Amino acid sequence: MIHPRRCLILVLSALAAALPAHALSLRAAYEAAPARDGYDRDVVLEPGRVYTGGLLIGPSWDEDLTLFQDMELGLDVRIQGNGAVLDMGGESLTIAFCGKRLDVTDCVVVDGSVRFRGDVDPGRDRTPEGSVRHCTFYRPRDYAVRLQGVGEGVLLERNIVVDAVDSGPDGLIWTGILAENLPTGLAFGLSVQAGFYGTPVVRENWTWFSDPAVNAEPLHHFGFL
Repeated sequence: MIHPRRCLILVLSALAAALPAHALSLRAAYEAAPARDGYDRDVVLEPGRVYTGGLLIGPSWDEDLTLFQDMELGLDVRIQGNGAVLDMGGESLTIAFCGKRLDVTDCVVVDGSVRFRGDVDPGRDRTPEGSVRHCTFYRPRDYAVRLQGVGEGVLLERNIVVDAVDSGPDGLIWTGILAENLPTGLAFGLSVQAGFYGTPVVRENWTWFSDPAVNAEPLHHFGFL
């Protein structure tokens, strides 16, 4: 097991190494990425560079109009971090409502999260799959990884999560209305409807909170919401 102090040293070292580099937006890197190895976009990030902001892959839902607002049906995306820092500023890397794939490896994520959102639609596959592997999350906003309406086909493996931030209740998947039964501040927030969406593979992850009382509460490490 990695000692908490060693984990923090690794995270801070990665951040310090990235500071001299000029920051780029994650979206710009995504839009410039080519198709490769079966992915529509294969995003290869530079070691030690900071990438800012979040990214939405797939359509968004408009509750007022009760339709998917974006005609973008989503893409298969791979993000190879190579130790790059994703400073998300409270945003997230999200794949939503599309039968596509998002694979993320070797990133240091600060003040952000990775989200998978899906739904069972008899007319179209709207359940994404993918993986988050070998990533370090330092003070992720709300969650390090959140699954909503998604389970089977997702792999969460060998990630480190330090001090997930509780920002208040999370929003419902369709309306965005804040719900008291959806707490934030969890390392991993998994879909409670596992019987409907299936179960993700979650293995060999390491989570830690600097507050001993928070660290002693299992829900803050893994929760079904």
